[in-house]
Amino acid sequence: MLLDSTTIDGHAEAFSRALEEQRFDNAIRDMRRVSLRRSARILAEAPLPALLPFFRAAGWERAGAVAAHFPREFTVSLLNDFPDEEAGSLLANMPPGVIAHLVRLLPEQRAAALLDQFDPEYRDQVMGLVRYPEGTAGAEMSPYFLGVDSESSVGEVIEVVRQAPPDSERGTYVYLLDHQGRLNGVISLRDLMLSANEQPVAEVMRRDVLAARTDDPALEAARRIRTRRLKLLPIVDHEDRLQGVMTINEAMDLLAQEIADEFVAVSAASADESFFTPPRQAVRKRLPWMAANIFLNLGAVVVISSFEETLIQVAILAAFLPMITDMGGNVGIQALSVSIRSMALGEARLRDFWKAMRKEMLIGIMNGVALGLLFTLVAWVMQGNMVLGLVAGTALAVNVLVAGVVGGTIPFLIKRLGKDPAMMTGPILTTITDITGVSIYLGLATLFLSGLLGG
Repeated sequence: MLLDSTTIDGHAEAFSRALEEQRFDNAIRDMRRVSLRRSARILAEAPLPALLPFFRAAGWERAGAVAAHFPREFTVSLLNDFPDEEAGSLLANMPPGVIAHLVRLLPEQRAAALLDQFDPEYRDQVMGLVRYPEGTAGAEMSPYFLGVDSESSVGEVIEVVRQAPPDSERGTYVYLLDHQGRLNGVISLRDLMLSANEQPVAEVMRRDVLAARTDDPALEAARRIRTRRLKLLPIVDHEDRLQGVMTINEAMDLLAQEIADEFVAVSAASADESFFTPPRQAVRKRLPWMAANIFLNLGAVVVISSFEETLIQVAILAAFLPMITDMGGNVGIQALSVSIRSMALGEARLRDFWKAMRKEMLIGIMNGVALGLLFTLVAWVMQGNMVLGLVAGTALAVNVLVAGVVGGTIPFLIKRLGKDPAMMTGPILTTITDITGVSIYLGLATLFLSGLLGG
């Protein structure tokens, strides 16, 4: 049976409808025809009282596989609300890496109570991941991999692959280890199949293995997987002992999350806040930035107040202020978004600062001239004063140039200081463009005040 998008959407809608009507047998049947991620989205939108009986009916193994794709804060709330036995069963059927992240978010006593229900060996695997700091490659790795003695023959390695448990990350590579567990080499399944069974695997393995350390940033490891087109990346400790692997799925999730976090951070919001964050916590995350913005915007207030006499004599000047400041902010955000995205994807590095500067100056000049002429025409038509049009158009053109250059280059400067460009550049950019636009506009208006009054 061919499954096209229409068929899959039909199964998803049937699953959602059966879940709402608490027809759990039908819901379980339809869920098997929907991906785990889509099932997780449907369940997260379902009535909360239906989740526990549905999980009981579906079986905890399937429930854990789906719940591993829930937003973490949503999963934590479920684990806190479910009875101890059911919460432990749900948690125990998730991958160790997911459990490790949830354990860090759960209250300490609650986490300990749930982990006590685990098989001791599985609990040790989870706690082995918990000990790595959040954001490191060790915290994001899977402890399931195929590692064999590097003195084995090809036939012996093939037999290990055949007998490996289903949860081993065995899709592409087998890692060759010495007696101390140090990584000696790697061999692909394709090369294994093309080699003679009696041949020593050391003769066909690759000894130059790309790897990451457990304390390396997880995002750097994820970018390595993407740029090298890898399926797995081995994670080793400082003695080169293999501790786990990062999969391509985990790498793509990390990179997607990075882009989402940076999109939020450009607006000075918190990347830790999600749809499931309680209002009180959300206020604590947002309010400090908003309070700081009041003080940042005082610069524009001071500039405007210093031109009070000009505004009193030509009140119409105030009508065009929002246009000049808003256009500067819009242009700056465009340039800012391109620079941050390029840095996140590895297309641009710190050494590309001057290249970014030249590019944004050229773009700013062309956009500034075009938008400035357009705004000059608009202001002249509206007010019938060519001097006012030229003042407003020139101020807009210069502010567009400044905004583009600042937006395109300031992420490089903030990155040089070791700070997060996405988090810091938004408020700084808007402050600079507001002050620049107001200063140029009202400064020119004061300089040509006689022409404005005469018009």
